[in-house]
Amino acid sequence: MNFKILHVVSFLACGCVSAQLHDSIFIPENQMYYKQLNQIWENPVQFSKQKFSDFTETELSAVVKDLNMKRTQTAESSNEFGFKTQGIFNISEKLRLLGSFDYQFVTEKNVGYNLTNGRTEDQFVLNPNYLFVPKKANWENQNYHIKGGISYHLWKGLELGATVDYRNQNSFRKSDPRPEINTADYSGKIFAGYRYGNHQLSVFGGLGRKSETYDIMAVNEFINAPANPEYYVRFSNGYGRIVYFPSYTNFSYRTVDRNFGAGYAFENQKNFFNINFSYSKAMQNLYGNTGELYNLPTGSTYFAESLEKMKYRLANYKTDANYWYKSETADFMSNVNFQSITGDNYNNAEFGQNYRMTLDRLSTANNFLLKDGKKIKFGAVLEGVYNDFSAIDLLGITYKYVTSLNLNLKFNKDIFYRETQKVNLEMGAMSYFPLKESLQYTPASSNTLLYDHVIKNDHEFDRMSKLGPQFGLQFYQRVSAKTDLKIFTNFAALFPLSIDLEQSTEYNGNPNLYFNAGISLFY
Repeated sequence: MNFKILHVVSFLACGCVSAQLHDSIFIPENQMYYKQLNQIWENPVQFSKQKFSDFTETELSAVVKDLNMKRTQTAESSNEFGFKTQGIFNISEKLRLLGSFDYQFVTEKNVGYNLTNGRTEDQFVLNPNYLFVPKKANWENQNYHIKGGISYHLWKGLELGATVDYRNQNSFRKSDPRPEINTADYSGKIFAGYRYGNHQLSVFGGLGRKSETYDIMAVNEFINAPANPEYYVRFSNGYGRIVYFPSYTNFSYRTVDRNFGAGYAFENQKNFFNINFSYSKAMQNLYGNTGELYNLPTGSTYFAESLEKMKYRLANYKTDANYWYKSETADFMSNVNFQSITGDNYNNAEFGQNYRMTLDRLSTANNFLLKDGKKIKFGAVLEGVYNDFSAIDLLGITYKYVTSLNLNLKFNKDIFYRETQKVNLEMGAMSYFPLKESLQYTPASSNTLLYDHVIKNDHEFDRMSKLGPQFGLQFYQRVSAKTDLKIFTNFAALFPLSIDLEQSTEYNGNPNLYFNAGISLFY
């Protein structure tokens, strides 16, 4: 891993000697341009004619979260320390390279009812197949993420592109039972586009493979019993059902993701529009340990069909459209994204489905930037996300339904500016509003542990309106003719808009607090 890290950092550092384009966009000039960088990764050939300045950014950052108001299977607080380097490198008029390396070290406090590396901070429920204990404990996580991309004008209107993506995560719970979780996630995509005048059609396809290995080191299967309720390992299968799982010490997941799609792009001197349609299907298989199988070491895990316990299929239809107007004095960027996601869980032992999840998500992000040369006179961002979510235990235990709306409004401007220095101030508000919700639960046995402590609490959180301010300050300093320094800090808070959550759960009434700060060097 250390060799890979040094190789990528060296590759990114070489970007400072590549060709510079005239009259091009310098992405670090304002935080709103980073959204365009994310779009390049989605389909590099669509942006091959867009002029982006070469840059390499190296960043050190820290993030602190205090989540008093949250879903159950998420840490009460966390600290994250990160290192990131990324860049765009225009090797020639025909060839552009992208690169990124990201490392994060995360410590989490008081994660309960969860022995996996999944969290419900940004999702309504976890994957239906997971082990848990009621006891809260602290975690340590290390995340590595490496990306590479290329676009190349091959011949006349024909353009080719590719992206590769590698993620590695190591997670460790610091209290019994102690799962050590190792995750390796590989994926890649290839793109082909044909450009005629101002129009381009493109197609793409990708393949990914992810493996997760769980080693619960502190659990002895022969003495793991309900007599020790805080640490007794249980298995959640479906949504709200606790079932017997024959292998607690070792088990593994393997996920294979296949995707394909097509896109269209139009551009002229001031306008750019692109739209992409894609479909992906991921199949996640859960494997137990060998047990009494012959010719295999007892207690080991293999990706063998005979050890397969459960399957979870995730299908995702996605449409993503972008419009970008740019001139010397103003930029307007608008994105509309729609996803329709369905998840189905299949239990091999019961020969049937036991869980289904559906999520229809419509999101939009609109950015306006008024500028005078490199000075940002005024910037505005309006983001909205509409979610229509349901989770159903098909054996009739739980049915959860939530439709919700997230709104995020921000403004920014350079409050101090000169050629070698500037200070950018950002202010705004974020909010969450439930539009419709319901929760139905029918106990299938006397064991209602998941409903009492997870499902009910999470639904109370999802049905609560929330609102909070956010502030950001960024200081830019020209260090040399080719080097810039940025120091940044951001703060946000989130408050409930009623006292219902405090009355119906153990919520202490304090707001959620978010803080991050860091330093970046551009060269």
